[in-house]
Amino acid sequence: MVSIKAVTAISNKEFTDKLKNRWILVISIAFTIFTIVIAYFGSSVAGVTGFRDMAPTIASLTSLVIYFIPIMALTLGGGVIADERDRHTLDIYLASPISVSEFIAGKFIGLSLSLSLPTMLGFIAAGIVIFLNISSASILSYILFIIHSIVLGLMFLSISFFVSVLFYDRAKVIAFTVFVWLFYTVLYDLGLIGVLVVSKGRINIDILSILLMCNPIDIYRIMNYRAIGEYSLFLGMSSIEFPRYLNMPVLWGICMIWIIAPLTISFSLFKRKYLV
Repeated sequence: MVSIKAVTAISNKEFTDKLKNRWILVISIAFTIFTIVIAYFGSSVAGVTGFRDMAPTIASLTSLVIYFIPIMALTLGGGVIADERDRHTLDIYLASPISVSEFIAGKFIGLSLSLSLPTMLGFIAAGIVIFLNISSASILSYILFIIHSIVLGLMFLSISFFVSVLFYDRAKVIAFTVFVWLFYTVLYDLGLIGVLVVSKGRINIDILSILLMCNPIDIYRIMNYRAIGEYSLFLGMSSIEFPRYLNMPVLWGICMIWIIAPLTISFSLFKRKYLV
C-alpha cells in the first residue's frame, strides 16, 4: 500500500529544491517574455507585427512550446536517478522503508509541480498583456492552451523518468535526452512527411492518425488546433484532416497513456535494476 506521507515528503523535497535554486522564478520570467515576443512578432515573416486574434496567437505559441517545454521536462527528469546516485542518497532511499512506487510517485509529483507552476505563471502573466491588446480574445481557448502545454510537459517528464532509470551514466542520460528531444520535435514529423511523399499522399487516414498519436508533440498540436476550431494539420505541404473519432476525450485518453505507460515501465525497470 502506498504511503501518502512518504509520497508527499519526497515531492515536497523535490519542489523545495527547485524553489531554492530559483528554477521556478527564472522559467516563469522566461515564459512570460518569450510568450509576449512570439505573440507580437509571430507573423513578422508575413510582414505583420502586433497582437492579433487568439487563434493565430495560439498557433504561433504552439510553435514555441513544442521546442521549449519538452527539452525542459526531459532535462528536469532525466537526472532524477543520476543526481541521487551522485549525491550518494539513492542508497539511503533504497535502505529506508519507502517502496519503489512511493519513490517514483513522489519524484514525479514534485517535478511535475516544478514544471507546471512556472509554465502556468509565465503564460498567465503574458496572457494578461495579450488580453489587454486583443479585443476579441477567447479566454477559454487560451486556458485550454495552458492546460495542454502543462500536459505536454508531463508526457515528456514521464519519458524522462524512463531515460533516467534506463541509463546509469549521466553522460548517456544527457546524450539520449537530446536524442529523444530531437527525434520527437524534428525527426519524427520529417519521417511522416517522407511517408506522405513516398505514398503520394494516398496513405490511409486511420494509419496516419495512429502514427500521429505516437508522437506527444503531434497530439499537443492537434489538441490546440481543435481548441481554436481548426480541424486539419499541415505536414510539409500537405493538409491532413482530422478524423471525427480523434476528438478531445480520445486525445486526453492518449495523453494519459503517454504519462502512465513510461512511469509504469520505469517502476518495473527500477525494481529490476536496483532491488536485486
